[in-house]
Amino acid sequence: MFLLIDIGNTKTKWMLRDNRSIYEHDSFLTEDIDQDHFKFDEKIRKIVISNVAGFEKEAILKIKLKNFSCPIEFIKPHKKLNHLINNYQDATKLGTDRWLSALSVSHYIKKTAVIVSVGTAVTIDYLSFDQKNNQHTFEGGVILPGIHLTKNALSNNTADLKNSEGAFQMPPINTSNAIQSGFILSVLGNMKSFFEQAAAKSKDVTIILSGGDAELIHQHIDESLKKYVSIKKDLVLEGLFVLANS
Repeated sequence: MFLLIDIGNTKTKWMLRDNRSIYEHDSFLTEDIDQDHFKFDEKIRKIVISNVAGFEKEAILKIKLKNFSCPIEFIKPHKKLNHLINNYQDATKLGTDRWLSALSVSHYIKKTAVIVSVGTAVTIDYLSFDQKNNQHTFEGGVILPGIHLTKNALSNNTADLKNSEGAFQMPPINTSNAIQSGFILSVLGNMKSFFEQAAAKSKDVTIILSGGDAELIHQHIDESLKKYVSIKKDLVLEGLFVLANS
């Protein structure tokens, strides 16, 4: 039995599973990581953790998990693992969440992929595929502020732009809709650019949407592109599972 934990900037997701079934799957606010979220009767074989929320959260979680008599591993990116090559300039500097998402895709999807994770931050990454050698390569990607970071930045740094709910509108005719629409168009534009770059080199490309705001982006994707898109909400947890079994 594996306990898989994905510590994100806003939410922490976790999954209790073995090689056949998922037994429990839940999430909580990362700011509440000092509470008792993990109480199981099952025998845990290994705990595998991704953390992008800083050392303090890692230290707190180590204390909360000390009662489990099993190995605990905080994941760091590899230069090469299984069928995935990490082509980042410094492989160790790639975000753990981005690397695990790529690891999951490389394990389950045998084609070139654009991975779009829409959460506190937005990451859009390009994963090439060498069919002859059954080998994926993480080629790089971009990082953008997520919708809440975008709204907060504009609200905190400009006098007349308030942090309020908006809707997608073309063209936007109020400030809230202008901010919401600007964010969505930015993600869509970057996603399309990476898809076109990937499609120029491969005839078989997929777009994987992940993260808490994946549905928000999905509903605005052009129909000509939407046929290439699938949503997988828990790519990081899937990557942790692949790694736990490696």
